[in-house]
Amino acid sequence: MYVHRVFAENFRAFGARSRDKHLDMYLRKGLNVLVGENDAGKTCIVDVIRYVLLTTSNDWLRIEDDDFHILANSQADELQLEVELRGLNKAQQAALLDWLTLEEGVDPYLVVHLRAKRRIESNPGSRLSSPVISVNSGKGGGGPEIGSTARELIRATYLKPLRDAVAELRPKKGSRLSQVLRAHKDVKKESTNNFDKQKPDDPPSTLVEIMAQAQHRIGNKQVVKEVRDRLNDDYLRNLSFENATLSSEIRVSAELTLAQILERLELTLRPPGGVSQDMACERGLGYNNVLFMAAELLLLADGGGDELALLLIEEPEAHLHPQLQTRVLSMLAEKANTNGLQVVVTTHSPNIASTAPVDALTIVVAGKAYRLDRDQTCLDDSDYEFLQRFLDATKANLFFARGVMIVEGPAEAIVLPALAEAAGSSFERNSVSIVSVGGVGLFRFARILQRKDGARMPINVACIGDLDVVPDDVKYIEGRQDKIEAGILKTKNGKEHQKRKAKDYTAEEIDELRVRKKSRAEGGSTEVFIADHWTLEYDLLRSGIAKQVFVAVRLEQAEGTKGFLTKEKFDATRLQAEAEYAELSKAHTQSAIAADVYELLHEKKVSKAILAQYLAKLAKEGYLGTGTELLEKLPSYIRAAFNHLVPELV
Repeated sequence: MYVHRVFAENFRAFGARSRDKHLDMYLRKGLNVLVGENDAGKTCIVDVIRYVLLTTSNDWLRIEDDDFHILANSQADELQLEVELRGLNKAQQAALLDWLTLEEGVDPYLVVHLRAKRRIESNPGSRLSSPVISVNSGKGGGGPEIGSTARELIRATYLKPLRDAVAELRPKKGSRLSQVLRAHKDVKKESTNNFDKQKPDDPPSTLVEIMAQAQHRIGNKQVVKEVRDRLNDDYLRNLSFENATLSSEIRVSAELTLAQILERLELTLRPPGGVSQDMACERGLGYNNVLFMAAELLLLADGGGDELALLLIEEPEAHLHPQLQTRVLSMLAEKANTNGLQVVVTTHSPNIASTAPVDALTIVVAGKAYRLDRDQTCLDDSDYEFLQRFLDATKANLFFARGVMIVEGPAEAIVLPALAEAAGSSFERNSVSIVSVGGVGLFRFARILQRKDGARMPINVACIGDLDVVPDDVKYIEGRQDKIEAGILKTKNGKEHQKRKAKDYTAEEIDELRVRKKSRAEGGSTEVFIADHWTLEYDLLRSGIAKQVFVAVRLEQAEGTKGFLTKEKFDATRLQAEAEYAELSKAHTQSAIAADVYELLHEKKVSKAILAQYLAKLAKEGYLGTGTELLEKLPSYIRAAFNHLVPELV
């Protein structure tokens, strides 16, 4: 049995169905990871499940007025929550028979529908001011009221965010450890008590007998007997009445029941290496959280039988370092696959998002849930395999952004955010993530956020790509026509030379090339922006900030192998480079200067990444201009990309 569908209308972040603002999402068996920025609705989804199914820890859960969706100045009067459970085995179907939904061609399933209405006319503070709540079976709540028998079978296990694992693992009534132990198939045998006080040294065979023997021996220790006798003889006897004698006994437990014994046990981690295993040693909160999660998984795995094996975990990364986050998610995925558990995780951790299978992710944004299942996205099987290998924590930040810029290399990732910042609106303030994926991966990553049904996700994606057509005035690269003009009509293998330069193409062919590059990745809210001339660096050398790019080249050269420039050296190099560019501009066109300077990058005599760092520094310090003034100097395709991600830039 697993949660198949979750529905919510007018509940917190989710609005009315008539406005298509409601939640209607599907979960898969096994692992489900909900990702997205704060306030997107991830916790709301988990709470829909909690409020409808309730929890194994018997948390106090009740719909309050604050749970009703608010739109502008009005608040909804009624909300509906619904959870659909499928995959019921024969025993579960028999136990839940009175509440099942029967449809032709589909195995019987259970729908739990919660409806709540606000008491608008009630007096504030009155006991009758709380919302009126009903819980029924069937879609839309058209079936009978859900009974207590069903409630016990469908409760979810919930781990709240920033949980106090140490407190949860301490001995107490109904402790999680006692539940784990009671779930073991052989635990009932441990309740037998055949302890004989006349034969106290006979070895006990059950937990209850062990406790009975310990209790007997403790009670007969001389120091315990002396304290007990003094308390009885010197104090309680003087406070007794006739026929109402007060007398005490010192015991480990008031009752020798198995439940009492299990609730007094404590689950702790052993001391780390280098510390005696017999010493008490408090472990960190992070590792105690891992222990707590492991215990919950064990309880669900060993519970077996008819109950719902569903684990809800909010922010499993709490208190865990990145490597441990990765291991925890891997364990959850493994146990979900091998033990038949369903796990629903909410996270803000790129480490966890990058570790999870891509098709297990659901992006929650602006109150909508977008699953990345194979039948939902425009990714094909090879894309999923590629992304599983190369989607690391740095790239996974795209799942938490309001906008995403996908670039081919580190230079773009360094300089473009700096240009956007100087132009008047930063990527950081607008929650735009920049992801460097390499030339081959750009189009694969671009399709992550594209829906097969054509729906537009409210996350704009801008892919920045090179045109890869070399301008004709670049003499150090030969194209097809250059080689033909030099008398080399064919390659050594008798084939046509590769088209590389602008004169090798007709205008229509270049337009077709742009269309092909765009069509590989565009769709939904994803747009592709191709360089106006050649590459980013070349186009910047042809733009209104060409002088500053030239300065950045000279700064990179001045740095050499030192790895840094002093302020004095930086300022002197900048001034000298500005004067040099002014002189070059008198005798050469801008395109000629761009072609000449770009040769340094093409021959790898200047690092594109370090050049980008210096250009970003110049932008930050105001040497490129600011606001609209700077924006108008940039290549047109960069301006268009910025406008797609942050429209207020232009």
